[in-house]
Amino acid sequence: MGIDKKMKRFVWVAGVAIPLLVAVMFFLPGLDVSPEMQAWLHQLPALNATINGSAFLCLLGSLWAIRRKKLVLHQRLNTTALVLSALFLLSYVSYHITTESTPFCKEGTIRVVYFFILISHVLLSIVIVPMVLTTYLLGLGNQIQKHRKWARITWPIWTYVTFTGVLVYLMISPCYPF
Repeated sequence: MGIDKKMKRFVWVAGVAIPLLVAVMFFLPGLDVSPEMQAWLHQLPALNATINGSAFLCLLGSLWAIRRKKLVLHQRLNTTALVLSALFLLSYVSYHITTESTPFCKEGTIRVVYFFILISHVLLSIVIVPMVLTTYLLGLGNQIQKHRKWARITWPIWTYVTFTGVLVYLMISPCYPF
């Protein structure tokens, strides 16, 4: 028995809609916010990196737990990583609909490294959404064999996306105008 049709529809709608909405957001004019709100919003990139780093640690813990057959801990860590990723997305969108993107300010080899990490991070963050949802729902539905097959591909990509999210922040943060 696979994921039911409603769940499959949800996974693919979310998997297309979320990256599409994030992409459209970059072409919309920014919202005007008060200086107080702007000061608060400027704290979000550091919060986003913290959320991504926390999701990364949950994913490492999840792998450790499943290898030691600690199923409940594995489930809780994956659920926490999923919730953290959703919170990251909300925070990320909140920041970027109100603040212009910051250009990378460094030159030389570091610039090439930064853009390689950024581009791979962005491309993989697009494909990971339906993969995470599918893998999570298969685990939730106790479809262990299918869950394992998906997890072997999903886990390294999701882990890479959360880790590189932190790296991107660390590399761009000296360029912020605030």
